[in-house]
Amino acid sequence: MHGRNSIIFIGMACLLFPVSAGTVFASGASAGTSLVTKNGPIKGVRAKGVYAYKGIPYAKAPVGDLRFAPPQDAEPWTEVRDCTKYGPIIPQWLTVSLRLDNTEQSEDALILNVWTPSAPKKNDKLPVYVFIHGGGYAFGSGNEKDYDGTGFAQDGVVAVTINYRLSTLGFFASNETYNQYGTTGNWGILDQIKALEWVRDNIAEFGGDPDQVTIGGESAGSLSVSALVLSPLAKGLFRSAIMESGAILAAQAMASRGDLQKSIEQSQELAGIFGASDTAEGLAYLRRLDGYVLNYLSPFSLDQTKPATPFYLTPVFDGVALPKDPVAALREGNYNKVNLLLGFNHDEGTLLIPPTVDAGFYENFGSRMAGENWPVVAERFPVDEHNTAAQRAQQMLAYAWFTASEKVFADALASNNRVFMYNFNFVAQGDPQSAALGAYHTAELPYVFNNIALKGFVSAENEKLAKEMHTRWINFIKNGDPNVGITPPTVAQWPQYNPENPDVIFFDNEITTGPLPNQEDFDFIAHILYGVGN
Repeated sequence: MHGRNSIIFIGMACLLFPVSAGTVFASGASAGTSLVTKNGPIKGVRAKGVYAYKGIPYAKAPVGDLRFAPPQDAEPWTEVRDCTKYGPIIPQWLTVSLRLDNTEQSEDALILNVWTPSAPKKNDKLPVYVFIHGGGYAFGSGNEKDYDGTGFAQDGVVAVTINYRLSTLGFFASNETYNQYGTTGNWGILDQIKALEWVRDNIAEFGGDPDQVTIGGESAGSLSVSALVLSPLAKGLFRSAIMESGAILAAQAMASRGDLQKSIEQSQELAGIFGASDTAEGLAYLRRLDGYVLNYLSPFSLDQTKPATPFYLTPVFDGVALPKDPVAALREGNYNKVNLLLGFNHDEGTLLIPPTVDAGFYENFGSRMAGENWPVVAERFPVDEHNTAAQRAQQMLAYAWFTASEKVFADALASNNRVFMYNFNFVAQGDPQSAALGAYHTAELPYVFNNIALKGFVSAENEKLAKEMHTRWINFIKNGDPNVGITPPTVAQWPQYNPENPDVIFFDNEITTGPLPNQEDFDFIAHILYGVGN
């Protein structure tokens, strides 16, 4: 029924159906090292001067009564657990990458991966970087080769990537679960917090310093980072944050608008397919259903011209995991005080909206974003001889999902924290996707991780930029300032963000600094979508 052995290629994406529901950890490493976590002993592997430990459980399998419930600590074990290869990924119907060493899918996949610079010693006190993957809260994994933490570990940082629950399994909301647990609709966010608690309790065994943790993420991972900045449940679990393309305010431009009641209503429409009511009995029934089926009903499409599913589920402002009014929380200073590095790409919308869409699509798409304010938005961003319908739609998506919300965060946090903003404009040499789409959404990732060799388009220009960006990230993770630490290829001073005169660094063929582009547009969209400003 689930088509678990088929692979269908569609453009840049592929629809990958799971091949197994079990959790299997590979064995037989020829070299490795062992250590003992709070849950039990593990064995990793050494490569390129770095020790890697993969597929470490940080929580119990969220099945049975733990589906649609806060995550619980992982079960302890006594035998040495083989953590030399990636574990499974969360059930998902879409993946935009075949760069996975393990495509097995399972609900028992609340696991994480750790890379350390050397054989771990408790007293090393190394800085820690926890990266949260993107994928529209519907696909993705910490197992992506683009997120391989070797480069960070080689530069003295303990790197961690995580899996978290996605789609229906991650963001189903109901009155019943709210009554039982005091929270609902944010199971994936609670997983991320549980992973950070695991880091706090275990990372010293890997040579890391639990008091020197930076969290980072891209796209939905960036939204998640900003959510954790706002979440009182994440207080004290990190000291700095990195947001690449987006902030959680963007949920207010999505289907449920982040509204608790709307999210519950949307989830109950999905539950109604199975005749499940919002009761203890209905919840018990949903917990017995096939998790793959539930997640297939809440997909995200890279091609935004495709009809949107009414069941696409995202985080919700429930008043517990996240504040009910995130804008008010930012305005009033009710957030975790952290240093912040954030930014966006020049062509964020080109990956998601093709150049062939017409004015009708632009109007429909813009209306979904702006609601009753669409006429004033259309007047400011008209289709004309200078701007096609596709360009306007791409612009609207970029503003609503990835850029305007970041400026709101930057403006708020800059009042009492160090904030640094970037704009990625680079078109990679030898990358046909970059040639077609420009500095598209996700394009910066292999430069941040210094993994461009995995992309197959190594050149002197690409390598120089990768070294530049990776060094800046390393410096920020170690020192809370991208200018302090290892000297990057260029010595351009990255200006600290000032809301009164916002300057940014531009990552392009040349590294320059200057005023934040389109800031008046960002403020306009922020006012329309989030009610910020006048």
